[in-house]
Amino acid sequence: MNIYSSEVLRPCTSCQMCGAVCNKNAISIKLNKDGFYRPVLDDNKCVNCGLCKQVCYKFDKCLYNTSDEELKEIPLYAASAKDKFLVSQATSGGIADIMAKELIKLGYKVIGVEYDFSTDKAISRVASLENETDSFRGSKYIQPYTFDAFKILVSECRDQKFAVFGLPCHIYAVNRYLSKFNLRNNCILIDLYCHGCPSMNVWIKVKDKIKQKIGSTDFDSVNFRSKAKGWGQFILEAKSGRRKYHSTPLKNEFYNLFFSNQVLNESCEDCHLRSTLAYTDIRLGDFWGKAFKHNRKGVSGVSLASNAGQDLFNKVLPYIISKRMNHSDFIPYQSWGHRYKINQNLRDSLLNSLSNDSKVEKTILILNKRLSTKQKAKRVLKTIYYYFI
Repeated sequence: MNIYSSEVLRPCTSCQMCGAVCNKNAISIKLNKDGFYRPVLDDNKCVNCGLCKQVCYKFDKCLYNTSDEELKEIPLYAASAKDKFLVSQATSGGIADIMAKELIKLGYKVIGVEYDFSTDKAISRVASLENETDSFRGSKYIQPYTFDAFKILVSECRDQKFAVFGLPCHIYAVNRYLSKFNLRNNCILIDLYCHGCPSMNVWIKVKDKIKQKIGSTDFDSVNFRSKAKGWGQFILEAKSGRRKYHSTPLKNEFYNLFFSNQVLNESCEDCHLRSTLAYTDIRLGDFWGKAFKHNRKGVSGVSLASNAGQDLFNKVLPYIISKRMNHSDFIPYQSWGHRYKINQNLRDSLLNSLSNDSKVEKTILILNKRLSTKQKAKRVLKTIYYYFI
């Protein structure tokens, strides 16, 4: 049965920390029919200790929101790596990669997300060597499977320092666990300015189409935000040998569905965690907005939410170019404070289409029928821009 069948306060974030903290192995993590990771309870193993609920966003009645006044006091930097090759490989400015390698030098084990080519899934891994963090580069716009890596964190965090890169819901749950056992100072937590996570069924359908299109059963590389047309373009790129796929705005099923907001995890609709910095040390994101609208290389926004975050930032200063900025130049271009408008009938239709044997084009037709004239015109303009830059 589903572990959270009662006392529902908020939808499940799919962070998977509930399963990681269970020392009876009573909780497993499964993809449900709609394509979201969910905890499943084995009643025969559960001893009702309640630890899973204590780390869960769903049951927290006292979430702390960062106020506008507090946000003004939190240092924000626009930053990018001095290494131009690294910036070209990163989604924005390459700051996460530099921090991960610095943390390894400082004796931390680093948990980050890599794309697993054997399963075509995003999976959290534990890195102990600098070169092991190379696979963490680049954003993966799909839900990561965090369970195994978080199990290692739980079993070793009393004797080993950890740095964890994740989404705000992951970092919140890790923070709750570490704080409960007075281990928070052993770890550095770094999360991301987050829009939300789409159903895994979106990626499953899209990657199957790409493989068919390029005539391959396996990818050599996947880049969810290629800079082939510069930073800021949501171009999905996949390669297999000499064969390559690039999406275009009109034929970009993945991002058209993602940015419709109708197939995100239910918890993403009104997520409080993307709008608070109370549980992290550093939050990273693309520095969208007017300040760098002409930059085509990539710039990261770096919010330093704790003294530990500031100390780490100071250590990587020799490797980066940075400038102090105001959050007022940055936050309006993020999903901070946003509540997505969900059309439940449309959402149900899209998720049902994605979960059956039909091709992704059928799901896109369902979505396109609901697009306004303005939305259709915007997509055409993006296509024109794509071909002329």
